[in-house]
Amino acid sequence: MEAFALPITNGVLPKINGGSMTGLFLEPYFIRMLLKVGKGKDIFLFPMSPEDREFYPVGVMARIEELWVEQVVPGNKIAGLFARVSGLERYKAGSFEFTDEGLVAYNLERMDLDELREKGYPAICGAGWQPAGGYTTFGSDRQSMEITIYGWEYETGKKVAIVGRLSREDLEPEQAHTVEHAIIRSLKNYAFCTPKTLRLCMKRETEELMWSVEIGFAHELPEVFGVTGSGVCGNPMTRMTSVYLGEEFRKQLKQGLNIFESLSRARKKTLSRIAQELDISTESGIRSLQGLKKGMFHDDSPVEIKTLKKVLMRFPQDPWH
Repeated sequence: MEAFALPITNGVLPKINGGSMTGLFLEPYFIRMLLKVGKGKDIFLFPMSPEDREFYPVGVMARIEELWVEQVVPGNKIAGLFARVSGLERYKAGSFEFTDEGLVAYNLERMDLDELREKGYPAICGAGWQPAGGYTTFGSDRQSMEITIYGWEYETGKKVAIVGRLSREDLEPEQAHTVEHAIIRSLKNYAFCTPKTLRLCMKRETEELMWSVEIGFAHELPEVFGVTGSGVCGNPMTRMTSVYLGEEFRKQLKQGLNIFESLSRARKKTLSRIAQELDISTESGIRSLQGLKKGMFHDDSPVEIKTLKKVLMRFPQDPWH
C-alpha cells in the first residue's frame, strides 16, 4: 500500500478512530500535494523527529475533511492552506520518496496496538494528545511505584493522563524517574513510545542529566541542574539548589552587593553547599555521575528491552483506554 504523506514537524497527530484536527500549511510543495489529494481522500501523517532530525515512519492515516485558503495575517497578501482532517488508524511506512507530485510513503502497514500488546510488544500512542509533564510516587516500603504522565487532548483541551502501576519486580525505584521523563520525551518526539524508543530516550535523558551536573559545576550555574530536552527533572538535588540559591542570593543583597555580584556569589555558595551536603566530588568526570546517583536518585544502568516491555505493559495504550 502507498499514499501521499505529510511530515508534521511539531508531532501533533489526530486521535485515531475519528479525532479531528485543523492545520495550516504554507510550504508550496505540500500545498500542491494536499490540493492534488483532495477533500474526502486519505493521507498519511507522521512525525518529523525534532531530536533525530529525520522522519519517524509510524504515523496516522487520516481523511481530509475540508480544504480552504485563507489569509494568514489580515491586511497582507500572505495566504495559507487550511486542512481539517480526521484520524483513522495507525500505520507504519516502509520508505519515503519525494516525487514531483508530492511525498509518497511506500509499503504502508496497518498497526493494531491491541494486537501488538497481546503479542508482548506494548506501545503508548501519542496521537490526539500532548504530554505536559509527569510525576512518580512510591509506596512506603518503596516496593511499589506509580508513574503518572499528564497532558491535554488536542481536540477539546480536556486534561488527560496515563498511569502505570509498577512493583520493584518490574523496575528499580532509581530508574522510575528516568522512565517517567523518557516516556514524555518519546511521546513528544515520535508521538509514540515503544520499548525501543523508551530505551533510546532513557539513554538521552541520563546523558543530559549528567551533562547538566557537569555544566552546572564547570560554569558555576547550579540552576541548570536537572534541565534536559524533556523539561526540568524534579529531584532532591534540583529542589535543594532552588532553595539554597534563593537563600544565598537574599543574603548577598542584604550585605549591600549589587544584583550581579549577589547572584555570582550565591551560585558559588550554593554549589559548595550542594557538594558538601550530598557528598559530591567537584572533580570533573566524577561529579556528573555522583550528582546523577546521589543527588538526583537516577540510575545510569542500561535497561533490557524485556524489562521495558513489562514496564510499558503497566500503562494503557493511550488516555482513553
